[in-house]
Amino acid sequence: MLGINLPRPSSTDEILSLIEETRSILRGLSDGALLNYKLMTDSTKIMAMKFLSRIEMSLVMTSCDFTPIVMLQMVKLSLEHGITPISAVGFVYFGSVLVSIGHIEEGYRYVKLAKKLVSQFDAKEVAGEVIAISTQAIGYIEPMQSAIEFHVLGHKSALEAGDIGFASMNC
Repeated sequence: MLGINLPRPSSTDEILSLIEETRSILRGLSDGALLNYKLMTDSTKIMAMKFLSRIEMSLVMTSCDFTPIVMLQMVKLSLEHGITPISAVGFVYFGSVLVSIGHIEEGYRYVKLAKKLVSQFDAKEVAGEVIAISTQAIGYIEPMQSAIEFHVLGHKSALEAGDIGFASMNC
C-alpha cells in the first residue's frame, strides 16, 4: 500500500551486510550534501516514512532483529526520494546502531546529522525521539554532562509535541 517492502532478516550476517551496504552508499555523501539533499515530495513516501518512524520504537521493544531493517529502509527512502523531517529518525537510529557495533565516530556523525536535520526543518514532532536516541551515542564521544543537557532538551521538546513516550525516555 505504501510501496515499501520490509524483508525479514534471516541472520545477523545478513543485517550486517545491509548495514555495510548503506555505509558504503553514505560514505560518498558529505554532511553538507545530505543537509542540502533534494526534498521528498511524494506524499506516499512521506506517509511511509511516518509509518516506519512510528513502528521503529515498538520494534526496538519487541523485535530487535527487525529494527535495523526499518531504520535502513528509512535511510534508503531518504536517499532515493529525498529528505524529509522524518529522515532524522532514520539517521539517528542508523547512527545509534553503528555506535553499538563499534563504528563510534561514524555513528556519531549520523547522530549529529539527525540533530541538524531536526534543527533545519524545525521538526518538533520528532525532536524528542531524535534526542532520546542520540544521547545514547553522544555518551561515547562527548562528556556525560552534554548527554544530560540533551535529555532535558529532549524531554521539553517531546512534551511540546505531545509525545509522552519520548518525553519519559528523556527523563
